[in-house]
Amino acid sequence: MNKLDILEDNISKVIDKISILTDKNKSLNNKITDLQGNLKKKDEELKLIRREMKSVDLLKTDINKLNYERETVRSQVENLLRELESVEL
Repeated sequence: MNKLDILEDNISKVIDKISILTDKNKSLNNKITDLQGNLKKKDEELKLIRREMKSVDLLKTDINKLNYERETVRSQVENLLRELESVEL
């Protein structure tokens, strides 16, 4: 083979490698785009979960307040019943 044939062969190999790398680059860019879309969806889901957790925390606080009020009322009713029992009619 003469030098020109070797040069042509090397150029062909470089062109083939560039073509392969270009295809891989396109594939990777598509994958990046898909992953970015998935990340955006997950980020939205996370925001929704955080809002729901705040609601849950508020509900827990309300339940605790209601339980405290219930115990207070129960205690008052028990005291009233004791007072009624102590009064003989």
